[in-house]
Amino acid sequence: MDTNRKRISAVMTRTVCQAGTDLAAADMLALMQSKSVSSVLVVEDEMILGIITERDIVRTLHHKGNLKALSCVDLMQSPVITVGEATLCLEAFHLMAGRGIRHLAVTDEAGHVLGIASEGDLMRDFGIEYYMNFKDVGHVMSREVCRLPATATVADAVAAMIGKHQSCVLIVDAKGAPVGVLTERDIVALCHKHAHPENLALSEVMHAPVKTVKAGELLHEAVKSMASAHIRRLVVVDDEGVVSGLLTHHEIVRGLESDYVSYLKDIVETQARNLHEAARAIDEKLLLANILRSATATAVIASDLDYNVSFATPAVADVLGQRAEEIIGKDIRATLKRIGWHDADVFLGSEVLAEGAQHYAVAIGGGTMDLRVSLLLDAEDRTQGYLVLAQKA
Repeated sequence: MDTNRKRISAVMTRTVCQAGTDLAAADMLALMQSKSVSSVLVVEDEMILGIITERDIVRTLHHKGNLKALSCVDLMQSPVITVGEATLCLEAFHLMAGRGIRHLAVTDEAGHVLGIASEGDLMRDFGIEYYMNFKDVGHVMSREVCRLPATATVADAVAAMIGKHQSCVLIVDAKGAPVGVLTERDIVALCHKHAHPENLALSEVMHAPVKTVKAGELLHEAVKSMASAHIRRLVVVDDEGVVSGLLTHHEIVRGLESDYVSYLKDIVETQARNLHEAARAIDEKLLLANILRSATATAVIASDLDYNVSFATPAVADVLGQRAEEIIGKDIRATLKRIGWHDADVFLGSEVLAEGAQHYAVAIGGGTMDLRVSLLLDAEDRTQGYLVLAQKA
């Protein structure tokens, strides 16, 4: 099913978990656990004041400790990003990606709540044709994974999740094989049961065994496995059973990035026809360049086969901290090394990319950079250079 062009009203969750501003954090934790929801909207007089997500719980536990002494207002994030019910799913994805969020509230014109949409909702009706865009799990998975031994504490896990912007921590043995997992949802449950869960050992609270998948397995089959087990993540392991990556809803939905460029191109072409300009040929390179320049949340860099940067969008200033004019003509590998990807010269090559685009998560400063690297091909599928899309996780 072509979820990308469907309206958000077709996939959103209509039964929304809501709380008033006077609700204590302890009651809110109980509500989230009993309903098995990842978010709660804080509402007053039918108007949204804020949102509390599982990630907010983890962040607050890390910074403040005992959540039960707090109120909903102390936990919520505000303002809440909202969309109308006619918003297309593809536009909703782009808004989530640009804002670095995983939930959108859906409201009517008066601002009243109609529903809520998460990344999981967006991918609910993806058809087999969507998954065929990717060869296997390895082309989508994140290589940025939080790993800790079973002797570590919940406080260690929370710090790691916050530091690397991850939704879980994998507990591994001495060989690096997964023996358990602790997720954001688990943190919510622990905060409900314990006033101070920070000192608990991971061996006491982790979930085991861990459901795993190999990087070479078909993405569609992996998603079916997640759905049947009612889980939101799979641990990717190699032939020796050692952790090599993580597959979550976030990585799966991120594949919509390429569809968004195509969607924008369709809009431009439709507008041109409406203006009776269909007879005038649109230069493909110029059109795509302008579309990419408008994608403020994603930095785009292109180079020739000698690795000399020939094109860079203005977004590189915000995403990479470097101005486009400063890197034009420079070695793209050196540029990527400066932002913290020290293995750029290893993975940026025609042999590595021959099987298709690759995803990498690179730790930079206090956060993570998502990189999608692919070959630049001409109309006859001849390699002309390299393309890198960079986005802050």
